[in-house]
Amino acid sequence: MVKGKVIKEIDSYLDKLRIKERDSEERKIYAEVLDLRTLKILYKLSAKGIIKAMGGVISTGKEANVFYADGFWEGKDIPLAVKIYRIETSEFHKMDEYIFGDKRFDMRRISKKEMVYVWAEKEYRNLQRAYEAGVSVPKPITYLKNILIMEFIGEDEIPAPTLDAIKELPEPAEIFKEVLENVKTLYQKAELVHADLSEYNIMLKDRVYLIDISQAVLRDHPHAEKYLERDIRNLVRFFRKHGVKAEEGEVLRYVRGENAGNRT
Repeated sequence: MVKGKVIKEIDSYLDKLRIKERDSEERKIYAEVLDLRTLKILYKLSAKGIIKAMGGVISTGKEANVFYADGFWEGKDIPLAVKIYRIETSEFHKMDEYIFGDKRFDMRRISKKEMVYVWAEKEYRNLQRAYEAGVSVPKPITYLKNILIMEFIGEDEIPAPTLDAIKELPEPAEIFKEVLENVKTLYQKAELVHADLSEYNIMLKDRVYLIDISQAVLRDHPHAEKYLERDIRNLVRFFRKHGVKAEEGEVLRYVRGENAGNRT
């Protein structure tokens, strides 16, 4: 009886959310990947006018699902990506090292559910910090509990491709240079290290965009330099496959600003 009541309540919230794709398959996906608690949070954001109508699924994963939405922000219509972290199935114990050691968060006596909330907040704050420093990332809009809302990067509800999905990169040397400029700005001005950067976390539209920045750590994090070296190793490996000549040590020095004799 309780189960039936919950299903009825889920259906009620799905109706309130004004899902654009009204076919049963799309609705089924929403019902399967979003629990009642998350639907209530999503409805709160919709009631504030930030979300005008929910669209299709962009991606689903163990840690999070991402949906398209028509949105309204700062007085104008804007396409949104709504990232919803799973509360029940997320393996956030694997993410401990990226949160502990971050002076922005007090992680004492925190529950699993609260860990998910902190992770969503962490990605929002990382995005905000990067965006304000001039790094090419999706514009952060807002967050609430386990839901993060940001600018959608793509066209006609289809997300821009990540570099791994592009068989032949147009002018790979120029793209590599642009990526490095963003990594350098992220490190020197935002004082962040992405910590999970690879061809899978870089989108290409009108320019490159660094995405999935939840794991990013402050530059004074105990493992920041180790993560930076790993990021650079991934980038050099990928772009070498596309004919770009690069040496890890030289790229690291450039990102750190050591060629100029200082860190700015």
